[in-house]
Amino acid sequence: MKKIKWLPIFLLSFFFIACGNKEKVEEVKKDTLVYAQISEGKTLDPQDTTEQYSQRIVTLIYSRLAEINEETGEIEPRLAESWERPNANEIIFKLRKDVKFNNGYDFTAEDVKFTIERAQSLPKVAHLYKPITEITIIDPYTISFKTEEPFAPLLNHLTHKTSSILSKKYFEENKEKYFENPVGTGPYIFKEWKIGDRITLESNPTYFGGEASIKNVVFRSIPEEGNKVIGLQTGEIDIVGDVEAISRQTILEDKNLGLVETSGISTIYLGMNTERKFFADKELRKAIIMAINRDDIINSLLMGVAKKANSFLAPNVFGYSENSKVYEFNPEEAKKIIEEKGMAGTKLKIAVSNSQLRSQMAEIVQAQLKEIGLDVTIEILEWGAFLSATSKGDVDMFILGWGPSTYDGDYGLYPNFHSSQKGGEGNRSQYANKYLDNLLEEGRKEIDTEKRREIYIKATDFINEEAIVLPIYYTNVSAGYNKALKNVKAEAYPMINNYTY
Repeated sequence: MKKIKWLPIFLLSFFFIACGNKEKVEEVKKDTLVYAQISEGKTLDPQDTTEQYSQRIVTLIYSRLAEINEETGEIEPRLAESWERPNANEIIFKLRKDVKFNNGYDFTAEDVKFTIERAQSLPKVAHLYKPITEITIIDPYTISFKTEEPFAPLLNHLTHKTSSILSKKYFEENKEKYFENPVGTGPYIFKEWKIGDRITLESNPTYFGGEASIKNVVFRSIPEEGNKVIGLQTGEIDIVGDVEAISRQTILEDKNLGLVETSGISTIYLGMNTERKFFADKELRKAIIMAINRDDIINSLLMGVAKKANSFLAPNVFGYSENSKVYEFNPEEAKKIIEEKGMAGTKLKIAVSNSQLRSQMAEIVQAQLKEIGLDVTIEILEWGAFLSATSKGDVDMFILGWGPSTYDGDYGLYPNFHSSQKGGEGNRSQYANKYLDNLLEEGRKEIDTEKRREIYIKATDFINEEAIVLPIYYTNVSAGYNKALKNVKAEAYPMINNYTY
């Protein structure tokens, strides 16, 4: 009888222990945030990439002198506590004194000088920093940047992810192996990379902004939109970046999920390789543009939620004009040009990355170009292979996006259309024109804001007139997330260290 009497108490105790263990398991699980995007990224070297998937991780591992607030577009201090422009050709930064790299090395002006000089030597990003002709360390926590001529977007460029500060001492010890186990001053530390699957980060306990609440972050590579949303619903994924229109309603109707979105700075566009014989002819490029009904793409694939583009620059980017115009849909005129040029039946190829949405966009383009007499095939490439093929000019056409994270027209147009940037440096249309080069160079030098704005409007109108690319639509910045997660914002580069469970 005594044993029976004690049995309920024993079972009750076991129940509480079990519950306690369950709570501990849940706590451990909520200590890790899983972020899903098309690719886990291709490099952890900040100066070796301008693609967003890698830069989202770079944003968290490293810090920059200043950062653009995605909500306001304002530039805010980070590693620099303040700055001043004593004249049009110089910026002086006062650096924080409470910062260390995550391996314990001190952060000083030497690291800033080393990083920017390295960036100046690398072809993918040199154009952002080449105008800097003199970098002077005034003292360990004060540094000056000088240019021979006024360089209006300099401060904006120093917020770019490619200006993420490296440790000079650690780089000299490790050289290019630095990026196998990178050291930074950001809120997270690199932990592991399973190529083709995920990158894992852990919180940096010495981060100058305070240790992140969420201890581990996993960036997972999931190209299929449906799989990302299913993972969100099952709890396998905590956030889905870049929510496609087809998933919006599913997320909105799930009481356990949330959706944040806002207008962004990126333009999705159709690019044409102007070094190919067909696309060297402006009239044929015009025919391609007039044959494509962008409304079909926006209404059928994006459920009408995206804004049709009238410019390569998005409305939130300095230099945008709502009065710029793209050649309108006119398939009859397009077909007439093709026939008059004797190009009916021409075989062309359009390349896209392994994105379900962009593959579907390519199918619409393929069908519409068939209506004017062109035979188009679609080539779907893995993200890294796609970037390589388009930079080398190995494709006729491609669908890609560009978002100038500096929020400035210079970074929107210069890398994509200046002749010096042809290929991997950004100009995947392989386009070269002296008049446009001069405009883009003039825009860099002009300090007067309104005069500078007019220069970028002129450049945009010329790009539209020359039919170099077809801007299709402006993207929204969005994220679907589990509502257990708090402080989530619509950010192109999510500052996960500010999120909490």
